[in-house]
Amino acid sequence: MPIEQPPKQQFKKRDPSKQVLVKNLDKDMKRISLVGTIVTKNDSILSFLLDDGTGTVNVIINDADLFGQLTEGQIVRVMGRIWGEEADIEIQGDIVQDFSKLDMTLFKQVFS
Repeated sequence: MPIEQPPKQQFKKRDPSKQVLVKNLDKDMKRISLVGTIVTKNDSILSFLLDDGTGTVNVIINDADLFGQLTEGQIVRVMGRIWGEEADIEIQGDIVQDFSKLDMTLFKQVFS
């Protein structure tokens, strides 16, 4: 008698994120990755303004615990999706990583 296997879980496959600069953001991009400094935080809507040296963009996250760990002046990498229109683009941040130990000078030489 064969052993019955449990049904396989179906996972939605994510598109890979593409490293971009704020000045190059386009609403037609799917998943992006940005590295920059948190300029200001808005606790009421779990968002922060990210500055990568080429411009700023508002990032919204849904994880209150993660948001509480972020500080103004902290360098982070954000991976997420673009929301909005050309003049009012925002990022829905899926992943936020602490990049405080990153050598920004070297990073800019490689990715600028």
